[in-house]
Amino acid sequence: MGKYGKIIYYAIVVVLVLIFFGMILSGKDYEGAEMGLYIVLGLGVIGLIAIIFSTGKFLIENPSNAKKMLITIGSVALACLICYVVAPGNLSPSYEEYGVTSKVVSKRIDMGLYLSAFLTFAAVGSILISEGISLFRD
Repeated sequence: MGKYGKIIYYAIVVVLVLIFFGMILSGKDYEGAEMGLYIVLGLGVIGLIAIIFSTGKFLIENPSNAKKMLITIGSVALACLICYVVAPGNLSPSYEEYGVTSKVVSKRIDMGLYLSAFLTFAAVGSILISEGISLFRD
């Protein structure tokens, strides 16, 4: 992270801490919930823009590595597609409790849950395999 990245990071941390203390001093915890959601959405958009620009910069500076990155993006997209196809999309009473009344929305929620579980197991598995291989190499 460069000099400006650190400045932005610390500025965001200071703002969030001030907002947190402001909510504590007001005595009403729920007042900051909506503002917190807007802050999260704003930071998410800023992060997405930063990812797009840094990816573009990386592709321009290292065109030989672009193939590896595109394969990685394609494999994650394939995992999303497989999880979407496998997701049942059933409407359970717990979904209706939160206002989910459409099978399409239910299927997307199930896809997100399946994708999270799959990626978690894949990450843990790759860590265990790489550590196991390094144990036998040494």
